[in-house]
Amino acid sequence: MKSVHFLMIPSAHVLDLAGPLQVIHSIGEIGAGTVDVRCIGPEVSVGAFQPLTLTDIRPLPHTLPPDSVLFIVGSKLTPALMRSSAWRKAVDWLAQLGRDRPDGLRICGVCTGTFLLADAGLLDGRLCTTHHRFIARLRAASPKTTVLENRVFVEDGDLLTSAGVTSGIDLALHLVAQAFGEDVAIQVARENVVNFRRFGADPELSAATRYRAHGNQRIHAVQDAIATQLGGRVTIDELAAQAGLSERHLARLFLAETGVSIKQYQIALRMDLARRLMTSSRLSLENIAATCGYGSVQAFRANWNKHERLPPSLLRRGGGAPRSDAQNPHSQAMTPR
Repeated sequence: MKSVHFLMIPSAHVLDLAGPLQVIHSIGEIGAGTVDVRCIGPEVSVGAFQPLTLTDIRPLPHTLPPDSVLFIVGSKLTPALMRSSAWRKAVDWLAQLGRDRPDGLRICGVCTGTFLLADAGLLDGRLCTTHHRFIARLRAASPKTTVLENRVFVEDGDLLTSAGVTSGIDLALHLVAQAFGEDVAIQVARENVVNFRRFGADPELSAATRYRAHGNQRIHAVQDAIATQLGGRVTIDELAAQAGLSERHLARLFLAETGVSIKQYQIALRMDLARRLMTSSRLSLENIAATCGYGSVQAFRANWNKHERLPPSLLRRGGGAPRSDAQNPHSQAMTPR
């Protein structure tokens, strides 16, 4: 993610822009990377739907650099807007971009920004979503598109769409996690005091983010400590001392905030790490067990068999992780609240 562009037209919704823009801009603020961020559009200034004017918008470029991300910011849909020259120029530019697509380009429609994509023919045959009040209207406008409802965001390959307003933040955090790793996404979320969320059938979050939907900074710090010491033996008394709490109070608070115990959280992280190593490295089972904090292969297998349907050898041969019991809503041990 070297370059991120935000396409804006008149009547833009400020939060559709500001939410993802803030998330992307925070990457540099926390020192995680350098991202070239630009706001572009058919007009150099636009009146937002909220009572302010956005200025210094750069012209629509001839093309975008490889591996760019393009956000299409939602606007207040009116007949006048959809007949305007700004709308037509944006649609024509998107259609041309679709025909001469730069390598690695990811296109993200925020809220009603999906209607620009639909008009440009970029949603045909794809999965997408939009603001709940516009689901039926988008289905009528783009009959070749599968429009999903009750979703925060939908990812269909290089096309991502969100339900609008604050869900653009969730979509942006998802992109940050993919590009820079979950640790950076967690830092960005905490920097902006937002939680990771999941609605309906959205893709399952990893253990690293699944139990972060709370605002307790002490528990976040404890979770950070556990995550950075998966290969060692971190004790609850050490964690309690770090948090400035008694062991009993920490255990109660951790369970109340995350929905799982400290031990269950640690195991979930270790299983996630083991799955990644199993499918993306050539480490031996002994090395994987040690990296994940297990004293022996037997101890590792005992935990693995509780949470995985396939043995390690079959998972490695298949090259991908099946749905584990740790992600299964019917699992007793690992079900979050």
